[in-house]
Amino acid sequence: MNTVLIVLLVFLLVAALFLLLRTAKEKNEAIARLLKEEQAIVEEERRMFSFLHDLGEAISREDSQAAMYRLIVEGAVRVMESTGGTLYLLDGTERSLVPRHHSDKCVPLVGLPERIAGMARSNRTSLLSFLRLHSIGVGEGLVGSIFQSQKVEIIEDLADDPRIGGHGGTIHADTTVMIGPLNSGTKKLGVLAVTAPKGVRHFSSNDFEVFRSLVEQCAFALANAMAHQAAAEKKQIEAELRSASDIQRILLPQCSPDFPGYSIAGKNIPAKVLSGDYFDYIPLSDGSIGVVIADVSGKGTAAAIITAMCRSALRFSARSNTAPAATLAAVNHQLYPDIREDMFITMVYLMIAPDGNSLRLARAGHTRPLVWRKKSGQIETLNSGGLAVGIDKGAVFERVTKDLEFQLDSGDTLLLYTDGVNEAMDSSSEEFGEERIHKILADLAPKGPQAVIDALISEVDQFCGGRRGHDDITLVVLQKA
Repeated sequence: MNTVLIVLLVFLLVAALFLLLRTAKEKNEAIARLLKEEQAIVEEERRMFSFLHDLGEAISREDSQAAMYRLIVEGAVRVMESTGGTLYLLDGTERSLVPRHHSDKCVPLVGLPERIAGMARSNRTSLLSFLRLHSIGVGEGLVGSIFQSQKVEIIEDLADDPRIGGHGGTIHADTTVMIGPLNSGTKKLGVLAVTAPKGVRHFSSNDFEVFRSLVEQCAFALANAMAHQAAAEKKQIEAELRSASDIQRILLPQCSPDFPGYSIAGKNIPAKVLSGDYFDYIPLSDGSIGVVIADVSGKGTAAAIITAMCRSALRFSARSNTAPAATLAAVNHQLYPDIREDMFITMVYLMIAPDGNSLRLARAGHTRPLVWRKKSGQIETLNSGGLAVGIDKGAVFERVTKDLEFQLDSGDTLLLYTDGVNEAMDSSSEEFGEERIHKILADLAPKGPQAVIDALISEVDQFCGGRRGHDDITLVVLQKA
């Protein structure tokens, strides 16, 4: 009896000891597993912080867009310990997702045409070429679906996903994918994904949260990079416009011409950086002088280019033509083929005879010139027909554009101006109008051409409440001594 009891006690003690040892072992294994998982999380966080640092450095360096795209994909692959990654971004039409970077080992996330699938099994390069050029419609396939739903997903086996069609077959099989949308505020930017072999990499719930955070940070970085890029492009455009404006100012007369018996002054004020107006003085071989004022329809770079073309064409044509209408006809002949249908140029070209006693002008659709007669104190409008340059190929232009000859007596003052003066508007949309121009010309003409120009500019500015006008202003004033 005692022997049996002793044996039983020994057995129980051995069993208890075994259970204690097994529990201790399991506990140690659990601790080791937790430590390993904790270390993995720490390593993942370290990789994440390293990636975010690289992103910040890239933005501050204003790296190229291609470099930024590559950094995002390679960083995501590194952080998630995957084997491949891809980045799709919404294009300018907002109808397609364009592949911006596709790593070499990333499994395709689109259905493949049979020809490409067949080639891919023996030629990886052909597959990559297809993937890097193949855009995806918004809402189309897996990538388009993720972009539209704006949800991060883990796909355990890509081949089983119904959103993958085509002939991928074994190429898609046994591939795990994490994929998520990139957005900044309400603006949708694109889709980021990483892929890995199913049996090699298992994405845990912690990996999912890390990837979700990574997607958010990448979207933030992309939005910042785009803002930097837009600001840099705007800065470059502004610098180019300033350079173009400087060149344009050089093309304008730098001083008034010294022509016996006349005082002449001119002024151009662009509404924006570049002007579609211009004026010029052209000394001619017979001792006469040509004076031109012109206004190109439209604004900005296109108008400025046409202005420069017009200046060159007029200077060239003036050398071989002895009449203003013939000169303008030659300009129209040269420029008509190169002017868009919605653009034209209004001009007045004036020639003063070498002795200064007679003047001739031709008006190509421009505002009518005004003359203040000193003897009567009255304003006279010079009426002459004419068609704007660039509207007609030549026959109609030459039929309606005629020379007008007139004289100025001592003290008489001629005003040429563009419609940026009379059409200037105040805050209630009232136009400055010709009546105000007439009054200023009559009041200031006795003080000389520059006084007329200064007064008109000042009055227009005051009329508009100091707001810059929507149109260029150009003025030329001649006064006979």
